[in-house]
Amino acid sequence: MPSLPSIPQVPKEVLIAIAAVVALLVVWLWGRSARGRYVAIRKSEASEALTSELGRIADALERLAALATPHETEPSAEEKPPRRENWLSLFRR
Repeated sequence: MPSLPSIPQVPKEVLIAIAAVVALLVVWLWGRSARGRYVAIRKSEASEALTSELGRIADALERLAALATPHETEPSAEEKPPRRENWLSLFRR
């Protein structure tokens, strides 16, 4: 059976280039169509109450954390661990 004469033989590289162009066109059109779909969330009484309650919880947690870990001053020289020099470091830090 002879092949269809109306379909020309196209090199593989040309087919790959055509596929890449089509793929880029599809991605571009998909991205362009997705731009206009945004959801605007308006402030409501429920969201304001939730924000207020979360703020109160965060403040309480900060106060508890401040009470749980007393702030110490700089440890004295005898309490500091000896400083090890990193002999592999280029700048000896």
